[in-house]
Amino acid sequence: MIRVYPAIEKQTRTLFSSLLDLIFPLRCVSCRTLGARICDPCMGSIHWIDADHCPRCGTPQPGSQNHNCVDPERILFIRSAAVFSGAMRKALHALKYRSDRPLADQLVGLAHRHWILPSWDFDALLPVPLGRRREQARGYNQSRLLAEALSRLTGIPVNAHVLTRARETPSQVGLSFQDRKQNMAGAFRASGLHGRNLLLVDDVCTTGATLQSCAETLRQAGSISVGAVTLARAIVFERPRN
Repeated sequence: MIRVYPAIEKQTRTLFSSLLDLIFPLRCVSCRTLGARICDPCMGSIHWIDADHCPRCGTPQPGSQNHNCVDPERILFIRSAAVFSGAMRKALHALKYRSDRPLADQLVGLAHRHWILPSWDFDALLPVPLGRRREQARGYNQSRLLAEALSRLTGIPVNAHVLTRARETPSQVGLSFQDRKQNMAGAFRASGLHGRNLLLVDDVCTTGATLQSCAETLRQAGSISVGAVTLARAIVFERPRN
């Protein structure tokens, strides 16, 4: 067996990466200029959610709009790093639909500075599972990539198997909060989580229905507490039903 020393292996990876950059130079996922996956002007245009947000669901500027807050009996909090618009929206689309997997580490590295959590004392990071057909078609689960990137930053282990899909669900696009809640009812399963403090990881939170359904399943499986972080938060304006 040929022994490869770590220093040589690291130099080889760096050289290979440099060659790839020469052949396929990086372009900004938002404006397509050369030089970086997210260029400085586009980085500066991202709307980070640092303050003035709902302490439970993380909705920006909660006093200025009606929003469906989370049930604290299910999930303690949801924290989103940025608004789902502009460069952040395009970056997430590149991660999900264009197989730009290296973006996961860069996006989590940026988001980690803006996630304002009560603490980082969790037993495991749990990516929100995709339906089997969607994951097979895509080839990966973007939420798992994000959870693994966050694990490398925090040292909290990833458990991608304890929470699974119990059934396939139709797309949530265009659905109201109540319809999303009904769509996700009974969509997940889990077991053997007594005494665990868990953090869900996902790419985008729209109404929180998916994350609350996951959290409810985890609490029923015995977890002490469940929180969630997402890279982005979609701003939804929904009229109250009479």
